[in-house]
Amino acid sequence: MCDPISNKKVTGLTKYDQLVPYFLVSQFHSIPGLTGLCMAGIFSGSLSTVSSALNSLATVTIVDFVHPLFSSIRLNETKSVFIAKALSLCYGLICICLAFALLNTSSIKQVANLVNSIIDGPVAAIFTLGVLTTKCSGKNVLFGLLAGVAVTSWIGYGTLFSGYVQSSLPMNTSMCATSFNSSYTTSYTTSTYYFISNNVSSTTSSTLDSQSDIFLLYKVSYYWIRPLGFITTLCFAILAFFLTGKG
Repeated sequence: MCDPISNKKVTGLTKYDQLVPYFLVSQFHSIPGLTGLCMAGIFSGSLSTVSSALNSLATVTIVDFVHPLFSSIRLNETKSVFIAKALSLCYGLICICLAFALLNTSSIKQVANLVNSIIDGPVAAIFTLGVLTTKCSGKNVLFGLLAGVAVTSWIGYGTLFSGYVQSSLPMNTSMCATSFNSSYTTSYTTSTYYFISNNVSSTTSSTLDSQSDIFLLYKVSYYWIRPLGFITTLCFAILAFFLTGKG
């Protein structure tokens, strides 16, 4: 077994997001141009997806917000296209700012799952309320939704920026090469097991001791944020119904 993050003194890796570029560089460095071609393919695929998402956001914003809010102003096709391009530019700048803001996070996959967890639980609670009861009014459901999103956002923000490190399964570097430029078939080194965390390559007992004073909910895995948001939304929506008595 070889964990490149545990072997960061040789690989220089600090995040699991760096594994794919490291693999391309380490395996294809002997073939001129192949590493750049693979990286270009990855970036072109991602940019294609991002551009489609930005255009979709701009279109939805115009159809669902701009036209209903400014119905008195007649927008022709030229103005609509101009507004759509401006919105695409704004959404693109927001995405770039978010990329810089999340630069120090441990994994972009964790951030994506965390964002989905913040929304998924409250939305699932809304559909559950619609299936199980007809007594809750739209205002009750909206109150529950806002409360659920507020709670999950609070927990998610604390999970990301509290500095808490969650340890994963033990890994080792017994099959790692001692040098980046070695033949990858000889000269292996054996090391002790490391517990890999989300923010650093190993977790020590001193690190765990320093994190003991972190708020309990900030230590919850993002997989549990969905159920928390689901339960919170249901409880607050039902509470609003009983307090207002309106369905």
